[in-house]
Amino acid sequence: MEPEVHIIEKYFQEVLLCFTMTNIRCKGGKEIDLLAINPKTLEKFHIEARVTVSGFKIAKIDTYTKKGKRIGTAHRIGLDFFNKEKFEHEAIKKKILDVFGEVPYRKILVVWNVEDDSVIPYAKETYKIEIWKIQEMLQRFGKYVSGSRDDVLRTMELVYLSHE
Repeated sequence: MEPEVHIIEKYFQEVLLCFTMTNIRCKGGKEIDLLAINPKTLEKFHIEARVTVSGFKIAKIDTYTKKGKRIGTAHRIGLDFFNKEKFEHEAIKKKILDVFGEVPYRKILVVWNVEDDSVIPYAKETYKIEIWKIQEMLQRFGKYVSGSRDDVLRTMELVYLSHE
């Protein structure tokens, strides 16, 4: 499991008090990063992570110029790509139906950054995808991690404590 998915999973467990499943394999080589359910509220979540600090920023559209022409191969940076391949792909929807049944669930894309602030409401209005920034999750998460034996969480705890 990638460290960012591990952190996001622990956030859902420790902060939002959810049960989680990670790296769920689907037909056609597809995979869901994380599914979560809050046992008290029965709220359900499908979470995908695209976290990198290498300059990647989520954009509204993937491989089109301002003039609407397709450029090169898929860049995999646009909400249209993530909606189609990570949230609405038939194999993914089938697996979520198998796990959650026919009930509503929240779609969340966790990122490091967005192209501009308009991307966040656009994602919600156009695709019903919530965009969460991992830095904000990390800030909230710091006070919940204490004395963990998990390597990733222990590192987070040490970083958090060094900034107090």
